[in-house]
Amino acid sequence: MLQFPEDSPDLTRKLKVSVISLGQPDVVVFGKDMELPAYTLSRAITSLEGRIIKILNVYEFAFLDSPYVESQNVVFLINDEGEANELSGNVRSLGINGSLFTCNDKVSIEGLKVSKFKDELCEVNLSLSLLSYVVSGTSSPRSKRISQELDFSDLSEWLNSKVSEFQPSLDLVLSPVLFPSLGVARRNLGKRVKGFYENNFSDSNVVYTGVDQLVGKRLANHVRVSGKRVKEILMDSDPLTAPIYLSIISYILKSRISGS
Repeated sequence: MLQFPEDSPDLTRKLKVSVISLGQPDVVVFGKDMELPAYTLSRAITSLEGRIIKILNVYEFAFLDSPYVESQNVVFLINDEGEANELSGNVRSLGINGSLFTCNDKVSIEGLKVSKFKDELCEVNLSLSLLSYVVSGTSSPRSKRISQELDFSDLSEWLNSKVSEFQPSLDLVLSPVLFPSLGVARRNLGKRVKGFYENNFSDSNVVYTGVDQLVGKRLANHVRVSGKRVKEILMDSDPLTAPIYLSIISYILKSRISGS
């Protein structure tokens, strides 16, 4: 079982993979704070199935896509009641088929199959479940490796070691591949978290993955040249799981910072 550092909250009982069914979605639509599961699903389908899938925010889908392009199977990832209400008209009038995944008990859209996730790690668990669904339908060596990761048997030591690399007194700057974790990390750590395309960086943990390591190192050098302290951290896991693991780490860092 996954074990977190002693000074971290006991999140192990909330970390889980649920069995879900999606069919063959051709569009992913996400609302506020749902970037992590949305990009996890779209990236998994593209890189593991070799199939291009559109990913749109709620308003792009409602105003620019659904009125003009017929979609066969849409996955909605919505937490905000207002966004769900605004989409209801499109879904009903255009006869859109698909599934709705939410962390909010009050969210539903008539005509869609609704799956509700709960608990503090809702977006993380939803992301794990969506990734597991895609992995289970493919048979590549990479899919097999990810499937082994998702049983969490080897995650404990790696995660504990990775958390210790972060300097809690420094802000976080995330590389492009880690962008999906930006929303969760910001909810946990506030304005201390910045994305790759932002400016005015302060003393920072610059976090990147193996696939965008050169970009991450270039960013780290840019921050150093501006006179700021930098701690480089490599998330040495699959690019599909790295944003999920960084999101988990943000919960742990939140506990450490609030307890200091």
